[in-house]
Amino acid sequence: MPVLLQVVAETSDPALIEQLEKIYQDAQPERLKLPAALDQHQESPLLPAQFVQAILDNPTYSFYCALFNERLIGAVVIGQQDNVWSLSHFCVRKVTRRRRVGSRLLELIALKGKEQQQNLIAAKQDLVAPDHIILQRMGYQLNEQDDYYQLTTSA
Repeated sequence: MPVLLQVVAETSDPALIEQLEKIYQDAQPERLKLPAALDQHQESPLLPAQFVQAILDNPTYSFYCALFNERLIGAVVIGQQDNVWSLSHFCVRKVTRRRRVGSRLLELIALKGKEQQQNLIAAKQDLVAPDHIILQRMGYQLNEQDDYYQLTTSA
């Protein structure tokens, strides 16, 4: 499955917004809470449309998406600060799960991060159980002192 990387950072294309909403409609409710850096007091999950809009409304966050046949089929939220990309909210459309889309998306993000000299991390508090497994499989190491995963192998 040839998956390409598509960055969505603004709300100018309604078709992309709709595709992002479809991705997150398949998400567990806990994935629809904003990153802790955006909202530390959020108790209940947002609706997919609210979640997507909240991320796109913040200029420090973008969706890095898996693109296949001109459709978005997976997404990761990336918060950008200086030379660090903080990854969270991993989600792949239900119809394309178990086909390495998530792994391929993380590989593409790692390549792009390396190209732009960005360190990749994922805060434990912004992850759900399956995220820990895929990050460890992809070469991320848990920094228990600071409570985040960091990519330690070369992409």
